[in-house]
Order: sequence, then structure tokens, then C-alpha cells
Amino acid sequence: MPDMERANGAIVEFLEEVYDGPKHRYTWFIGNEPDSGLLGTIRGITAVEASTPVVEEGTTVAAHIGHLRWTLLKANSFIRGENPSWDWSESWAVRRVDPEEWASLIGSLESEFRVLVQSIRSGIAWQSDEQYKEVLALIPHASYHLGAIRQMAIMIRDRARRRGRHR
Repeated sequence: MPDMERANGAIVEFLEEVYDGPKHRYTWFIGNEPDSGLLGTIRGITAVEASTPVVEEGTTVAAHIGHLRWTLLKANSFIRGENPSWDWSESWAVRRVDPEEWASLIGSLESEFRVLVQSIRSGIAWQSDEQYKEVLALIPHASYHLGAIRQMAIMIRDRARRRGRHR
């Protein structure tokens, strides 16, 4: 197998692990419990939970997912040879979602993820080192957000549980 084909295979494997969760008994960097990837994790979060900041004026799970979707949109645009604008602040525009918006946001994130994986699997010809590094950076970036989202969900649910006990 040529080096680039092997490298692209590793990129896909790591992206799939962080977004879809484990496909094997072993994993490279996340737990191997069912739904432990990003998509499985957020499907277990309600729109209310996704819209709840952990601290006053803090970010929300919905904001993290909007941000991740934005990065995938930009990466896919870059791969298509486009020159997307990179206004980082727009990546955090989503803060609160209703159930329909939450489902749509999750669907859009998954769709952009699938487009990216398909592009890499199809034997993409990397146009530059920058383009290749942009895609590589998506792996630790999504891993970071997965960890943050998991911790936020724990805190949000704990706070809701405590409030329910004190009524």
C-alpha cells in the first residue's frame, strides 16, 4: 500500500473513531463502550441539555456542535478547492436549540462528517500541506470537543438532578 493511501486510511479510521465510536474491540483514543463517539454521545443529549450553559455566560453543547459542524463545512469546502472565509467567531453562533433545531444540527454535523470521510476514501489528491494538515487537525480537535461535551453533560445532568431533589 502506498504511503499516502496508508496515511489516508489512518485519518479515516481516527475520524470514524471519534465521530462514530469504536468499530473494534480495541480503540486508539476513546473508550470502546457503545455510543462513546461524538455522534452517539450527542444523540443522548436533549435539546434542553444542549442549550444549557455550564457556567453563566458560558458555552453550550449546542455551541460546541455548531463549532464542529463549521470546521467540517470549512474543511469540505477547502477540499473542493474553494477558498472559504474563516471568521472564527461565526463558528460559535449557535447557542440554544429547540428539539427540531437540535436534530437538524446533529444531522448536519453527521452529513458533513460523512462527506469528509468519503472524500478521503475516494483517494483525494491533497492540494497542499496546509490542506492535509487542516484535515489532520480535525482529529484532535473533535477529540477535545468530545471530552468537553461529555464533562458538560455530566455537570448539566448533575445540576438538574440536584434541583429536582431540592424542590
